[in-house]
Amino acid sequence: MKENDIENIRIKAISEIKEKVRQDSKYIHPCNKERQDDQKRLKFLYGYEYIRWMQQNGILKNPTKVRQETEDICAQKLGFKNENDRYKVYKNDWKRNKRYNTGEQVPMSENPYCSRWFGEFIAENYIMKTFEDPIKMPYGNPKYDWLCKAGKKIECKSRCLSNHSECIGYGFDIDFNNVADYFLLSAWDNRDSLEPLYIWIFRRNDIVRGTPFWSRETFWITNKPEYLTLFSIYEVKDRLEKLKELCK
Repeated sequence: MKENDIENIRIKAISEIKEKVRQDSKYIHPCNKERQDDQKRLKFLYGYEYIRWMQQNGILKNPTKVRQETEDICAQKLGFKNENDRYKVYKNDWKRNKRYNTGEQVPMSENPYCSRWFGEFIAENYIMKTFEDPIKMPYGNPKYDWLCKAGKKIECKSRCLSNHSECIGYGFDIDFNNVADYFLLSAWDNRDSLEPLYIWIFRRNDIVRGTPFWSRETFWITNKPEYLTLFSIYEVKDRLEKLKELCK
């Protein structure tokens, strides 16, 4: 018998075998006489080949797929997307706990030497509290850090006084961000005293130094009276006072 002939015979037999399985659950048992006859008739040398064929053609469910579907349902009841999502979360938690217990890594809130400790933990958490009912975005959310009560996207940038090319001031990374509605820039004296000195708020399309505020890689404010005065219209002193109270 030609290969094409047996394939056609098998295709025609799918509905027949499916009905036999539906009517008799014992059909799939290796010792079932009717199953053995069908296996020979359809030219399957081994039982696992016949079972696999039935799975591939929807006659039987794949046990691996059934197990995966069951695990996904359980994971979804726990609030995860699927079992893989749940596994990733718990695996990452396990790794973090291990690194914490061995002293390899500590949370950002406990590590002032972490490069992100100042900008993301101190500045954002305190400054965000000067807003009414803010909605903080998930960690690592690109382009903005929270939504204000009015639904505007706020990007927060905080810097301590620094020296760049013999120029003392505050440098903020803007990175051509045209997504945020407002840029909130805060200037601090240093990481030790953590005293906020200035807060400026710029709208995305405010024309600053001849170009929309968002359309630049960095923004530098020199710490001299004549330069600070230029940006006094963007200062929000009431929010600064509130921030000072929170920092105490």
